[in-house]
Amino acid sequence: MRVGIPSAIVGIIGSAAFYYLDQIDLALMGTLVWRGIGVLGGVIFLLAWMIKPLRQYIIPIHAISMLCYLLMMSGIGYLIFTSPEMTQKHYFAITSGFLSVWFIISLIAQGARRILMYVGAVLVVVTTVLYMVHTTSSTDTAGYIFSIFMVGVFAVLTMRNRARYDYDQAFSMYRLEQSRNRISQQAIDLQDKNDNLVMFSRAMSHDLQGPLRRVRSFLDLYEFRSKDQLPEDTQEYLDLARQHLDQGQKVVHDLLIYSKIGQNELAKTEVDVEKLCQKVEEEQMPLHEGASCVAIIHQIESNIQADEKLIWYLLTNLISNAIKFSSKKKDPEVTIRSQVSDAEVILSIADNGVGFDENFLEELGQPFKRFHGTEYAGTGIGLSIVSQIVKMHGGRFWAESPPGKGATFFCAFPRLS
Repeated sequence: MRVGIPSAIVGIIGSAAFYYLDQIDLALMGTLVWRGIGVLGGVIFLLAWMIKPLRQYIIPIHAISMLCYLLMMSGIGYLIFTSPEMTQKHYFAITSGFLSVWFIISLIAQGARRILMYVGAVLVVVTTVLYMVHTTSSTDTAGYIFSIFMVGVFAVLTMRNRARYDYDQAFSMYRLEQSRNRISQQAIDLQDKNDNLVMFSRAMSHDLQGPLRRVRSFLDLYEFRSKDQLPEDTQEYLDLARQHLDQGQKVVHDLLIYSKIGQNELAKTEVDVEKLCQKVEEEQMPLHEGASCVAIIHQIESNIQADEKLIWYLLTNLISNAIKFSSKKKDPEVTIRSQVSDAEVILSIADNGVGFDENFLEELGQPFKRFHGTEYAGTGIGLSIVSQIVKMHGGRFWAESPPGKGATFFCAFPRLS
């Protein structure tokens, strides 16, 4: 539509104007019918543009319009090459006219290229044969006819290559759009599943908290009413029940934290690692048996740009684990480092505790994956929380545990320029 309307108007005006030149400049008679075909090509396209039901056929109508211009030039060429009265001026005029029309059509064919290149190829061959067979002066006209033939072939090949390029481009765009739609749908499905999983985790955690608290209350009430009448083994069972309830409540609490991570936008600020570590240590030391003997060493060289609330969760889990797994060793020690490396700030928490089997490193950060037995309390969710927090900040999380040398956990955060 964008190309066809102006080309139709130019075709109508040009065909009429050249008919006038045929009479005045070339003294060429009998071109009215052929120039009329050229005018008809432009009129056909404009009618299709004005009549809405025909617009769905605009591409083949555009092809017919272009073919009318080629038929116009072919008919006038036949008149010139078959007349014994024609001069070099006439031969030059039809040749230059044919070259111009073929060149323009190859540029403005647009979606009609596939139709034009097949019909145009037939037209090139037919007109060339007719000109060569019926020409009155083969010596003088051979060069002109060959030039028309060559430019016709060139125009057809140009349209063919352009049509193939457009097809490949359209097909690639179609495939790309399909991929985008598929990815968009997968993203929507994944988000729905993630939302459902978060809602399920929260609902499950919320629903579990009530029964666990009630069981704890009933145990306390039973112990209070029985007072000193409880047998020794019964008291032991009550204590064990309380321990497992505490463990269950910790799991529920960690599940709630894990489900909430990533639900809100990061509020990045410059986190004072030294100050935050001290706060976490004050909170964690009373919770671990033998923690008072653990020496905690700070080697903080750089702060990090991160969400301070999430980094608190991260440090709480890593420092708590370091204290827990080293407190039973002789001369327990935990080292917290923060150092700049290339485009990252690497935060590491190392201990000289029991360490873990490095064969489990591939499972690092997976929920409910525990590297130790029941000797050490834990929910198996702490390192998953750490891994998620680091990923949210676009960083890296890994660990090392050489045999007999404890464990070191690394969190690399991107540096902001």
